[in-house]
Amino acid sequence: MKILFWGSLVFFASFLLHLAVWKVRIPARQTKTILFILFGGLGASLAAFVLVPSFSLACFPVPSGPAELLATALFVSSFSLAYVITYSAVEADSPTLVMIKTVADAGARGLAREDFFAVLNDAVLVEPRIRDLLTDRMAVLEGGRYSLTKKGRLFAAVFTKYRALLRLGKGG
Repeated sequence: MKILFWGSLVFFASFLLHLAVWKVRIPARQTKTILFILFGGLGASLAAFVLVPSFSLACFPVPSGPAELLATALFVSSFSLAYVITYSAVEADSPTLVMIKTVADAGARGLAREDFFAVLNDAVLVEPRIRDLLTDRMAVLEGGRYSLTKKGRLFAAVFTKYRALLRLGKGG
């Protein structure tokens, strides 16, 4: 119960800091900033647990010993990574959500095929993702050509290997 309490508290406090930073100014590299805030909060909390082992809150003493500190770190890390994945889905509308929203906005009368494709063009579906790749430094634009950086190739390799493991092929 101690791990659940303190892990939740550490994550929630870091999450609130993330919201406060976003209220002031949304950073250009959002994912990197969120990771810095969440894992910085974890690091500071673990250091505080070690430095002030006698502290307790709501009848829960801070985690102590390597096993409890590791369990807390794993708990917070899991929530942090899950949040980052979720945030990336919310940060930019997924193509499927944009399509569903477009059809839903048309209401019961439906949406003509031509109108559907006029709304859902590369400016809506592709260009924001390319900008994100450039902003996150996963790709660069040089001489009118996009190419992946080392970071981008590593990221792509993770998904390529995972899809190969599941025998899904290269399609989307």
